Amino acid sequence: MSKGNLRLFMVAGALISSGSVYADEMIRNGQFNGIDGWWTAGAQVATDNNQACMNITNPGSDPWSVILGHGGVGLAEGESYIISFNAYADVATQVKTLIQHEGPPYTHYFVDDTKIGTEKKHYSFEFKQDKPSDAGGEFQFQMGAQKPATVCISDMSIQGKPYVEIVENSPIRHNQIGFLPKADKFIFIASDSEQPLKWTLSNAQGINIDMGRTEPFGENRASGEQLHRINLSHYTSEMSGLTVAIEDDKGFPFDISSNVYSRLKYDALSYFYQNRSGIEIKPEFVQRPDLARPAGHPNDVVTCFDKQDSWGNNWPGCDFTIDTTGGWYDAGDHGKYVVNSGISTWTLLNLYERGLWLDSANTPFTSGNVAIPEKDNGVNPLLSEARWNVEFMLAMQIPAGKKVYAPIGDQSADQKLELTEIDASGLAFHKIADEAWTGMPLPPHMDTQKRYVGQPSTAATLNLAAIGAQCARIWRDIDADFSKQCLEAAQTAWDAAQKHPEIYAYDNFTGSGPYNDLELDDEIYWAASELFITTGNDKYKQVVVDSPLYLDTPKANIEADGDIYWQYTAPLGTISLAVVDNTLGKDEIAKARQAIIETANNYTKQIEAEGYHIPYSVEEYPWGSNSNLVNRSVFLIYANDFTGELQYLKAAANAMDYVLGANPMNISYVTGYGTNAAQRPHHRFWAKAADESYPAPAPGALIGGPNSVSFSDPVAAPLKGNCIGQTCYRDNINAWTLNEITINWNAPLVWVASALDEGKLN
Repeated sequence: MSKGNLRLFMVAGALISSGSVYADEMIRNGQFNGIDGWWTAGAQVATDNNQACMNITNPGSDPWSVILGHGGVGLAEGESYIISFNAYADVATQVKTLIQHEGPPYTHYFVDDTKIGTEKKHYSFEFKQDKPSDAGGEFQFQMGAQKPATVCISDMSIQGKPYVEIVENSPIRHNQIGFLPKADKFIFIASDSEQPLKWTLSNAQGINIDMGRTEPFGENRASGEQLHRINLSHYTSEMSGLTVAIEDDKGFPFDISSNVYSRLKYDALSYFYQNRSGIEIKPEFVQRPDLARPAGHPNDVVTCFDKQDSWGNNWPGCDFTIDTTGGWYDAGDHGKYVVNSGISTWTLLNLYERGLWLDSANTPFTSGNVAIPEKDNGVNPLLSEARWNVEFMLAMQIPAGKKVYAPIGDQSADQKLELTEIDASGLAFHKIADEAWTGMPLPPHMDTQKRYVGQPSTAATLNLAAIGAQCARIWRDIDADFSKQCLEAAQTAWDAAQKHPEIYAYDNFTGSGPYNDLELDDEIYWAASELFITTGNDKYKQVVVDSPLYLDTPKANIEADGDIYWQYTAPLGTISLAVVDNTLGKDEIAKARQAIIETANNYTKQIEAEGYHIPYSVEEYPWGSNSNLVNRSVFLIYANDFTGELQYLKAAANAMDYVLGANPMNISYVTGYGTNAAQRPHHRFWAKAADESYPAPAPGALIGGPNSVSFSDPVAAPLKGNCIGQTCYRDNINAWTLNEITINWNAPLVWVASALDEGKLN
């Protein structure tokens, strides 16, 4: 068996194949042909004529408030390095030129307070690495805490011997927790051998119980590997502690059990409680005592953003405050976003509605084992958890008669936005977040930054309309007053969105992501669908049936943007129409279900072409690629609900196999699940990787995973050109484009783990 593809080299933090040639130049785009390889913070950067110019309008209070950075600078102890570049500014200024470790404790290996004048000047520094070798070095120009300026850099170079680390990766990959009895059971082997390989299967006692030869698959285009497979699907009896061995390599142990997902669905749901804002996270409701913490932002009363943004726009604020206490923190930071809340909350509520309306599905989470403060209130705990965020979304609605400033119309990212004062009654603020990005690590209860709501947006308002309508029908017989509040908010939001159809979000302050969206036909269709289902009102029905996205579902093409996510929500409306009782008509509901089945068919057709037997063929793996696999599984499971055919459930289980270890990184992308599970998600409280005094992540968090599209963080940047699709990943707390965790990824994990646990593959 050839093991040439099993040894990967980490050069300056980037995994590359052993056949690569190591150049002495460690800056991959020193001529600034675009911004590839670089990342920025706190200011806009433009590249032209082989130079990068940072337009610094808001310098902040610290040097690191504004950064032009480049990851993947590996330094070897005892070696000498030369840093050189040209620079000038429109006004005399000073920057910090430095190389440091890419994360806490940010050990400095070189630092210079560099004075930059208005005439272009060449700078050169030589230093010797007198500290231990580090493959995770990072070069930065820190430009904050000075006067506003435009600083231009060109001919950037760092020369010297890159530090190289070798990382071993086992060739045997599979779902590390195991397989449901009636599911497919594939073991994958990375090998250059064109001949079948001899394998053995051992039980928990180490006794060989089966043997055979692998089936060569050939090249897996998504990873560049040559793969073999072992098919153990004929094993349907429950067994534990099984292992597969090939020559000297032994895989991780796995089970065949109907309980494979029984614990995971609870831990995945616990993610939401543990990322609540505004409430103490108590030890009796978490898996380990160190996961408990005081309430973060217990009085989240804020006003509108009232400073200059990074585009140079002066925001005047507003004359009122709103109480946004509660909700879920969106991801690893302390922001809360209405648009991402929308799809996340809908997914949890839809899981409940599936059990409510379909005979093929059970009502989820009825065992009483969900650990949240509301567990004994007599309401399904899935609803209680979702309500925590629904109430936050309702609080983001602007009261009647209030005026705010907002940018109106389709405005491109390179122009100065014009702000207009509007009557914002009924609109929803887009987000609430810290004024600037918080450091790492920092638990929410220790966050002292000023917080703001950003502008309202039409997208956020339509998300509120959709979730308010969904809430109204679900709580109608549970809490009539809350149901009425939800419906009134939804209808008010719908009317406000019709009045202001072109308020688009953008990156108007630096402590949060923009979640911008210029295509709103999908939100309109989704919101109208939910309102029509709940009210039966013809005015909403007309919008639904007249929509260009009527009964829309993903087309399952190979483009990276073909799956549902916060910017593509039309299929949520189609699913609700297909599942929840409504007056659309029997034939039209059947068409909605058929559209879902057709999407599922397109997913299943992709399986045989993929080396890891997954329903996912794409040209590139996008940010949050793992969430696409579980979101596809939602459609696959609904196809099983509507047809009874097990092939769809098996395809969904295949997707989970990949997420839980059947991938070229040989890693489980769900924290706490599997022998080799991700341990360093990008999270400011679950930050043991940054500081030993902080907790490791709670079990049950879905990592975003491989990303071959965005290389915009300091860890991912060196991977560009050195990875293929499924291999563009590192388990690193500073790799937010690869290792982020967030509510809209964990929500479908809850959905799928619950459905598989209670499904027909047991």
